[in-house]
Amino acid sequence: MDKKQLLEKIAPCSLMCHTCTAYKKGVICNSATTLLRYLDGIECFYKKHMPDAVESYKNFENILNKYSRGFCSGCRNGEHKGCCISGCFLIECTNEHNVDFCGECTCFPCDKAKDIFEDEVYNQWIEGNTYIKENGIEAFWEANREKPHYKAYKK
Repeated sequence: MDKKQLLEKIAPCSLMCHTCTAYKKGVICNSATTLLRYLDGIECFYKKHMPDAVESYKNFENILNKYSRGFCSGCRNGEHKGCCISGCFLIECTNEHNVDFCGECTCFPCDKAKDIFEDEVYNQWIEGNTYIKENGIEAFWEANREKPHYKAYKK
């Protein structure tokens, strides 16, 4: 994958847009869309053969519909709809410092970033950008492209 494609899938903070539920080109949105396509007609099947499963399926389908409608085009896209991290300024900051990732900046790790992140995300920010700084973006992608996006919240 070329650098431009990697930059679309990885935010300047090193969080993986690729695995985010909001990213419309991401694996979750694409997977939900694929599942909906393959499940077409199953509600009618359940009504006929497994009526007790209809309500559960409708709930599942509603969730799939939600995840299939990714609303974010990614931090680096000019159409960026806003990060779920309130007050995030990192795209503007990395642009001002002429770097692709926080870890490439001479100010990394800066105190300003700690103020916008929860502890779980702050730790991911430090680890991800340190990894990118030491190993490069391609290695970071390979190491993280299939990792769950929200695993840091699992206790």
